Amino acid sequence: MNVEELSARAEIHDVLLRYCRGLDRVDMDLVRGAFHEDAWVQFPESLHVGPVDGFIEFLTGEMPRFVRTMHFLGNSLIEFDGPDVAHVETYLNADHQGSELHHWKGEYVKLWARYLDRFERRDGKWLIARRRLLVDWMYRYPTDRWFDDHPDASVGRRDGTDPSLQKVAGFAGRPSADGTWPVRS
Repeated sequence: MNVEELSARAEIHDVLLRYCRGLDRVDMDLVRGAFHEDAWVQFPESLHVGPVDGFIEFLTGEMPRFVRTMHFLGNSLIEFDGPDVAHVETYLNADHQGSELHHWKGEYVKLWARYLDRFERRDGKWLIARRRLLVDWMYRYPTDRWFDDHPDASVGRRDGTDPSLQKVAGFAGRPSADGTWPVRS
């Protein structure tokens, strides 16, 4: 494995992570940024099969109907087909709590699935050209078993104010600080 391949793997992984952050923070620009303009998405037919812009339209209506979601990526196998194409299988656990506006009506649902992606490097940038979701199984949790013992610890936000969205300086940038992340001298 050479430095170029290691760099490509890191770039691909970052795209996958930004996609999940976009879903969980309901930031459709971040989700859309994971795909090439002409990308094709094949989710179950009841959700979306077609161009990425239709997929983003679907998510724009669907994601706000959840009280909360958490998408956790696991194993990710990246296989290169030349220097500009990668076939990527990524395991996924996704937790969802439907709101009263969602057909799950407040229930908690866990999804075990895999993304099958074709990444392409175009103009030096790795993005998803084709995505397929394979659902391995789902589980609906009884709602009377959930509790929140520490309500002040539940700080995940889906309105653009989540703490994870604070800008950082970047690798070559000047460190930033606020009350929770002091700068060391």
